[in-house]
Amino acid sequence: MDKLNRYISFELLFCILFIVAFSLPWLDMGLIKIVGWDIPDIQKKLTRLTNFFSRNKESKYTTYVVYLIPLFSIITSILWIKMKQKTARILLLITGILGIVVSFNLFYKLPKPGSGVYLLTATSFLSVIYLYFNLRKKKTITEPIDTPPEIDGEEII
Repeated sequence: MDKLNRYISFELLFCILFIVAFSLPWLDMGLIKIVGWDIPDIQKKLTRLTNFFSRNKESKYTTYVVYLIPLFSIITSILWIKMKQKTARILLLITGILGIVVSFNLFYKLPKPGSGVYLLTATSFLSVIYLYFNLRKKKTITEPIDTPPEIDGEEII
């Protein structure tokens, strides 16, 4: 891999887009705009309030799974720059699958999803499709020929 390709690649672009998706609004209700970084904290506060009145005490900390997406994106970009291609691609594939699960969950739970959710969904699908074909691609190795070339039936020495 060339040094130029290490810093300009689809893998790094997907990592950047995952992080940008968390900075865009995920809940867009006119004047109320909540970015992706705030969603787990708000859901934790709402869960604490609803769990006070309910007998079903589900875990408040399951919402922090959302933070694995930018964390895996940062780790993937570090691995990619350090030339650990296969590991970085597998971790980015896991990030994409996790992003698809989280985005479907957000489309189901949020009343008006914002642009961050749409960017997360698109980036997740594109990264999974790109990495599926990239990891599936077989590398062909050509072996050098040991016989000397011939011209008009005579060997060239």
